[in-house]
Amino acid sequence: MSESTIAFFGATGGCANACLALTLRNGQKAVALARTPSKLTTQLLEQPGLTQEILTKTLRIQQGDATNVEDVMKTLITSTSTHGDSCQLVSTIVSGIGGAPVMTWTKANPCEKMTMRIPTLPHISLNNPHITEESTRTLLEALRRIATEYFPSFSAYASAAPRLAIISGTGIGSKNGMKDVPVLFRPMYSTLLPEPHADKSRMEALLNEERGRKESLLVGGLVIVRPSFLKGDHRIVAVGGDSGYDKLRVGTDENPAAGVGYLVDRALIGEWIFEEVVKSGGDRVQVEA
Repeated sequence: MSESTIAFFGATGGCANACLALTLRNGQKAVALARTPSKLTTQLLEQPGLTQEILTKTLRIQQGDATNVEDVMKTLITSTSTHGDSCQLVSTIVSGIGGAPVMTWTKANPCEKMTMRIPTLPHISLNNPHITEESTRTLLEALRRIATEYFPSFSAYASAAPRLAIISGTGIGSKNGMKDVPVLFRPMYSTLLPEPHADKSRMEALLNEERGRKESLLVGGLVIVRPSFLKGDHRIVAVGGDSGYDKLRVGTDENPAAGVGYLVDRALIGEWIFEEVVKSGGDRVQVEA
């Protein structure tokens, strides 16, 4: 069996970058899709315990766009057969894609003839309010094309289908309502986050639709990670340091209250995904962290 490779999308974001850094520091192979490879390399070399030598040995950076099917396929395929009818795929996909947030005090005028925006309560808008939906749709289409173009049958593909860990947010998901959000934070979530939550909700709807197929699943397992309000950057703790991982509270769709918290470090979420999905294979978790 060939050595497994972990694929990363949105790897310049704090959570995914931290997970990628820990993956590489653990000596595992990884591939990351990045629009600007130099930015990703710079961030990784800021991480404690990583060197250019480690990156050269363990990381392949695929330049491209997460909404381009061909770029995503190149990221997911690690090798192909000489006959072109089968291929080796990454074992796990970690996606931390999200739009860049900007605090906004206006909204579009409901009157189409009026170009002037109107004042509103402060809220977070995104540079691309559909990016997680679009990238997830692209990812599923890339997997669908790989299954049909590179494997002799869907059953052959199913045995190689990668598991997926994708970052969403608390306050999202039809089962939990806002039970995973602290009571004092709920008014803020309702006011500040409608636009980011709408994008994440559309993303989750696509994944729930995919899970419902059962007989033709494109992913070999799914973990939706819903962190509390994020703080901090991508930098993990130094080797041997205390990250606070043992204090992290984790809930599930069935028991969201177990994981209720106000703030959580991006690097800590990356560490959780590394420990529970990359290292443990996702067997100990279901749909929320």
